[in-house]
Amino acid sequence: MAVGVPIAFVLGGAALVGILFAPNGLELLPGLPQQIYDALSSFNFLAIPLFIFAGALLSEGGVAKNLMELASRTIGRGRGGLGVSVIGSTMLFSGISGSSSADTAAISKVANPSLKEQGYPAPFRAALLASSGCAGTLIPPTNDLILIGIVGNMSIAGLFAAGIFPAIVNGLGLMAWAVYISRRNGYGNVTIPFSLKATLWSFVKAGPAILLILIILGGILGGVFTPTEAASVAVVYGFFLAAFVYRTLTLNRLVAVLRNTIEISGMVLLVIAMCAILGYVLTIFQVPGMLGKLLDAWAPDKFLFLLLVQILFFIIGIVMDTVPAILILVPMLTPMAVARGIEPIHFGILIECNVALGFITPPIGNVLFTACAVVGVTLERVVKPLLPMIAVLTVTMLIITYVEDVSMFLPRLLKLVD
Repeated sequence: MAVGVPIAFVLGGAALVGILFAPNGLELLPGLPQQIYDALSSFNFLAIPLFIFAGALLSEGGVAKNLMELASRTIGRGRGGLGVSVIGSTMLFSGISGSSSADTAAISKVANPSLKEQGYPAPFRAALLASSGCAGTLIPPTNDLILIGIVGNMSIAGLFAAGIFPAIVNGLGLMAWAVYISRRNGYGNVTIPFSLKATLWSFVKAGPAILLILIILGGILGGVFTPTEAASVAVVYGFFLAAFVYRTLTLNRLVAVLRNTIEISGMVLLVIAMCAILGYVLTIFQVPGMLGKLLDAWAPDKFLFLLLVQILFFIIGIVMDTVPAILILVPMLTPMAVARGIEPIHFGILIECNVALGFITPPIGNVLFTACAVVGVTLERVVKPLLPMIAVLTVTMLIITYVEDVSMFLPRLLKLVD
C-alpha cells in the first residue's frame, strides 16, 4: 500500500504469498477460486450495487438540493444554522444512497456555495462537510452495515434499526459544535426568516425522497422485504423520480450512472474476493486462534476488550480502507465479543462507528478527500478545524460503545433480536 498498489491486489498478493509458504501450499491453490465464489455468491451482496445505483439515480433528480432546502427551513434557522442544515441533510441523504462518499459529494456541491457566501472559511467548510458524511454513515441503508451483517452473521435488519439512534447522537454532537464555532467566530450571519408557505413547499419538494426513506426502513424493519429487495425497490422508485417526476435523467446521464455504479461495485466486490482469500490463509495459519489467546490475556473482561477493539480499528482505519478492515477483522472478533457477553448487533454498530472515523482520517480518508476536492482546499489547511470534530465523534462513539441501549433500544422494541 505504501508504494501505491491498489488495496485489492495488496490483499490478494499477500494471500498468495501466504499460500505458497503454507505446508503443502501448492496443493491449496486450486481451492482459491472456490473461496472467491463462496464469498461473492451471497444474495445479500446484491444490495450493494443496487443501493449505489439508486443513490446515483436520486442524485440526478436533485434530491440533495431539496433535502438541503428542507433542512435550512426547519433546523437551519439562526446563526450557524447553515452548518446544522448541512449535517441534517447529509444524514437524510445517507438513508437514500448508502454511500458516505456519495453523500458528501452530493451535499458538498449544493452546500459549498451557500457556506462560502455566509462567511464560512474554506478549511472549516471542508471539515464540516467531511465530518457530516462520517456522522451519517450509521443511517441505513449503509453498505458497511450490510457487509458487517454478512461476514459477522448478524441480522442486517437489526443492524439497520440499531444504527438510527447512534447516528442521531453523532449528528447532535456535531451540530452542537458547529453552532458553537459559528457563534464564536461569526460564521453564518444570515438568518432565514420563517415562512410557513416556503417551509411547506420545501416539505413537498423533499417529500418523494423522505417517502423513499420510509419505504426502505419501514419495509425492512417491518419484515415486508429483505435489504436486497428494498434496494431493488429503491432503484425502481429512484428511476421513476429522476425520469418522470424531476425529469432530469437523460439517456446519456443514465449511461453515465450505470457506468459509475459498475465501477464502484466492481471495486468493492474485487476487494471482497481478495479478502476471502486472505481470510482463508489466515485460518490456515491459525491467526484467529492466536489473536483470541492474545485478547484473552490482555482483555478478559468486555469493557477492556471493547477499548482494545476501538484502538485496533482506529489504527487499521488510518492505513486501510473500510471494506477490507471489516472483512478481515469482524469474522475473527465477533465470536470473541459474544463470548464476553456483548450483543453482536451492538458490536457491529460500534465497529461501524469506529471505521467511520477512518473516512475522515488521513492518509486514506476517502470522504475527507472528497470534501477537500469539492471545496478546493488542501488537506493541510483542513486538519486544524477537523481535529475538534474528530474529538466530538470520538466522544459520541464512546457513549455508543459503553451505553448499549443507545443502539439496542430500537432493535429490541421491534423484536429484531432475541
